Amino acid sequence: MNIINSFISLFFPNICLVCRKKLTKNDIICKKCINDFARLETNKCLLCRENPAENGICQSCRTEFQFDGIVSVFKFNEVIQNLIHNLKYNEFKKIGIFLGEFLADKLSNYDFISKIDYIIPVPLHKVKKRERGFNQSDIIAKALSDKLNIKLGNHIVKRAKYTKTQTRLTKKEREINVRNAFKIKSHKDVKNKNFLIVDDVITTGSTMKSIALLLKEYYANQVYVASIARA
Repeated sequence: MNIINSFISLFFPNICLVCRKKLTKNDIICKKCINDFARLETNKCLLCRENPAENGICQSCRTEFQFDGIVSVFKFNEVIQNLIHNLKYNEFKKIGIFLGEFLADKLSNYDFISKIDYIIPVPLHKVKKRERGFNQSDIIAKALSDKLNIKLGNHIVKRAKYTKTQTRLTKKEREINVRNAFKIKSHKDVKNKNFLIVDDVITTGSTMKSIALLLKEYYANQVYVASIARA
């Protein structure tokens, strides 16, 4: 087996997914690139980025978004963007697990995490999931579920409407784009429960806002959101 592994390493060397330098260990990213990850400050609201915040969200944004808290680990710099692009479009699923562990470590420092009943990955429409082959949020959510010992709730919410990509849309256009895009599949698992909605990147928060409002319409108790990065 060691001979086979040596042969594979010789002709298919393990390289850093960011800088492409050869790695000596069975890692996916080198230490230098990990050091280039830019961590977010936690003393200001992650949405408006102005007001003091409790659990990552100020009172003004809490009123608009209906989030009870928001947690994100990294700024969406070039290194994180590269990794998430490889996760979503090149099917490097190990990246989702790798980054999910950073998010799990941060979430474990929050008191609310012990109250969460289900982790819900932001769902893809079935057409888009078939095109891509997988949902990157599923992978991140599974990593959180395994590390934090919280049940996955990917059976609770579905994406009922195919929406165009949010990338080039304004905040207003994003909210219109995802309006009525989601439906509750399992009503019995929502009432009086606490949820953590998970995605790879939060930009304006419109997608998660739509899901959070829907859950609270069905009498969810508290809804928190989390992402790997904040753009």
